[in-house]
Amino acid sequence: MILPLLSRVANKIGKYYTKFMAKIIYGVAGQGFGHSTRSKETIRHLISQGHEVLVFTYGQGVFLLSEEFNVFEIPGLILSYKDNKLVYWDTIRKNIKHVLKKSRDWTTILKKFQEFNPDVVITDFEPLTALLAKIKRRPLISVDNQHQMTNTKIDISPEHAKDLLADKLIIKSMVWGAKYYLVTSFFETPIIRKNTSIFPPILRQEILNMKTRKDDYILVYQTSDFGHLVNVLKKINCHFVVFGMNVDKVEGNIEFKNYSSHEWLGYLANCRALIGNAGLSLITESIYLEKPYLAIPIKKQVEQIINAQYLQRKGFGLFTYEFSENDFKEFFSQLDKFDQKLADNKKHDNSAIFEKLNELIEHFSSKKKRWIG
Repeated sequence: MILPLLSRVANKIGKYYTKFMAKIIYGVAGQGFGHSTRSKETIRHLISQGHEVLVFTYGQGVFLLSEEFNVFEIPGLILSYKDNKLVYWDTIRKNIKHVLKKSRDWTTILKKFQEFNPDVVITDFEPLTALLAKIKRRPLISVDNQHQMTNTKIDISPEHAKDLLADKLIIKSMVWGAKYYLVTSFFETPIIRKNTSIFPPILRQEILNMKTRKDDYILVYQTSDFGHLVNVLKKINCHFVVFGMNVDKVEGNIEFKNYSSHEWLGYLANCRALIGNAGLSLITESIYLEKPYLAIPIKKQVEQIINAQYLQRKGFGLFTYEFSENDFKEFFSQLDKFDQKLADNKKHDNSAIFEKLNELIEHFSSKKKRWIG
């Protein structure tokens, strides 16, 4: 009689006893939209699990995340481009100047960190939160794609080997000493560090829910100066929809669109194929939506060069450093072949990486539990 009674009481209590809840500071790189869009899905998941999350970010990260989450703005990095090429020394110069200008904010930032008193820190390639985690001795978890270059073996063409080495040094100096690295990628590479796992890239819920078709236009997304790109497009007998130039107009075969999230997603769902730089987020979404991709990687940005080369190796599209009419003709002639490769590619959602993140948070955080009811 006693044991069954205790069992029923335990089951009843269990309904009111939550999973482990943690206080989490989540650092998000604010340059571009890729870090913010995937972090948004991850932070939503963490909050759904009962965790309390404070976001440290800057730039576009503040714009994309502050309406939904508790966001604290911090100084961020600045990348300098010229002629679709990352300029290392100008980037370093601008960031040194920016950090010195913002150094007076350090006391405020440190106070905010201490007042929140996180159990664990997560960073999506945001170096300040990683540094604070080390200073305040909080467990650090890294969630990004950059550490694929340092924690796995990358197969890259020899002419980019020196640039890869330089990028490895930069990555290691920005986010280091994490207890665990969750790497997101659309391609597998051999892991060379034990505290590392590779998962499919984190997808926005809008992409997972999207219904698609293939209309008669090519979607173009421009986030840096592609130079002669538009002039080449004008010479091609095809309908192009171009985002990223902050204008709304039509010029011959090109329809320029000012960015709005809703309109962009509509064009993404129904395009025949895409042309854009080789950032991970858009390539990932195009693969999931089965849209062939012609990548134009930013020169000297090794991460994009790697993405572009693996995209082509996997048969999901092509890449080129200097976009030309011949590049487009070659790409367009192989669309059916790319369609088949994309159709054969296994679909995924975000469940695997989120389950691993749940496990890591509970493992590395202090073991405090709360009652609800």
